[in-house]
Amino acid sequence: MAKKKCPDCPAGAPKWMTTFSDMTTLLLTFFVLLLSMANFDKVKMEQSFGILAGSSGIMQNPSVTPLSQMNIVSKRSIKDTVAKTEEQVESQIKSMMQAQNMDNMVSVVKTDKGLSVRILDSALFKPGSAELLPQAGPILDKIINIVKDSSYYINIEGHTDDTGSPDFNWKLSTERSLSVINYFVKADFNPVRLSASGYGQYHPILPNITDQNRSMNRRVEINMVTPEFAESGKSSF
Repeated sequence: MAKKKCPDCPAGAPKWMTTFSDMTTLLLTFFVLLLSMANFDKVKMEQSFGILAGSSGIMQNPSVTPLSQMNIVSKRSIKDTVAKTEEQVESQIKSMMQAQNMDNMVSVVKTDKGLSVRILDSALFKPGSAELLPQAGPILDKIINIVKDSSYYINIEGHTDDTGSPDFNWKLSTERSLSVINYFVKADFNPVRLSASGYGQYHPILPNITDQNRSMNRRVEINMVTPEFAESGKSSF
């Protein structure tokens, strides 16, 4: 009895399907990578770069800096730049004070916001008045010239002693800070970088128990606030 002939095997997939399948897989991987980058998830970004490093012969054993380390380096550079700027501004203001023999009227202190220039009220105003004296112009002009081209935000604070009524002290301290603000604006200082505050008698630097202490408490403070602090929402900005 003759053997039955085995039927022909069905034809397999054409060879081009293999290449097409590889291309489809690569495209899928590419679009997944694009999606992860678009979402800008730090973990996904680092994982995506790791995938590329392992799959490409060109990027064998690359040196990949994590985004967290890049942020640390960036913040450190900003802080170093701000520190240098503070030192330069502080030095310039102190030189100005010495040149005008105003060491006893103007002082510079470092704060958590940046720098603060404290000016006794007698250098700027008549007693009980918020109108700037003619002698105030040269002082403020020097300060404006020093900080105008910096990145500082400027917050002007007015302060009084505890003599007089609290209502009057609130009003006087606020009006004095606004007088200084207006002077800055007239000197073409960017108003966006300016703010004013009046604190009355409630933020003394010394106890109001002697005339000398009270004279130190009657002051205007020109606070030079770093952009980092101002934009954090912790300050008047």
